[in-house]
Amino acid sequence: MDETIAEFIKRTILKIPMNELTTILKAWDFLSENQLQTVNFRQRKESVVQHLIHLCEEKHASISDAAQLDIIYMQFHQHQKVWDVFQMIKGPGEDVDLFDMKQFKNSFKKILQRALKNVTVSFRETEENAVWIRIAWGTQYTKPNQYKPTYVVYYSQTPYAFTSSSMLRRNTPLLGQELEATGKIYLRQEEIILDITEMKKACN
Repeated sequence: MDETIAEFIKRTILKIPMNELTTILKAWDFLSENQLQTVNFRQRKESVVQHLIHLCEEKHASISDAAQLDIIYMQFHQHQKVWDVFQMIKGPGEDVDLFDMKQFKNSFKKILQRALKNVTVSFRETEENAVWIRIAWGTQYTKPNQYKPTYVVYYSQTPYAFTSSSMLRRNTPLLGQELEATGKIYLRQEEIILDITEMKKACN
C-alpha cells in the first residue's frame, strides 16, 4: 500500500470518534469481521490506528478504498457541512432521464475527468436511492488533494443534488458546469446546514 494512501486512511480514522469507529469500519466492509476481532479497541487510539493501518496494508488498500471510508465518515457527519442545492430540470426537447442512476454516474465521471485531468471521483450508493459522490480536485500539474474534497449527494427519485461548499472555491463553477452537462441543472442560490435526509424530505 502506498504511503500516501496509508496516511489518508490514518487521517480519516483519527477523525472518527471512538464510539463510532466499529460501526463505521463495519459499514466500510473492507476489513473482514475476523480482522476487526483482532483489534483491541480499548487501547489508546494511536495504537488502534496503527493496527488498522497494518491490516489495510495486508489487504493492499487502494485510493478508492480510502475514499469510500471518507465518504462513510461524511455520511455520519453530514451536518458539519454547508450544502448548496441544485435543481435538475430538463430543457426543451431533452431526452435525459434525470432519475437513471447508472446514466448519471457514468456521465458525471466522464465529463468531469474530461474537463480536469487530475481528479479522483468516487461513488457510494445508499439504501435510500441516493448516490454519494466524492471529488478530490487536482490541477493540470498537481495530483488530487484528498484532504479538500467536494461531496455531492444525488437522490434518484428527486430532481435535486446537494453539494458541499468546496474549500477550493475555484472548482465551484466547474462543478456547476459539470452538473449542468450531466442533467440540465439550475442552482438555487442558498446555502443550508441540514441533515441530507431532511433536505430531501423538504424538497419533495
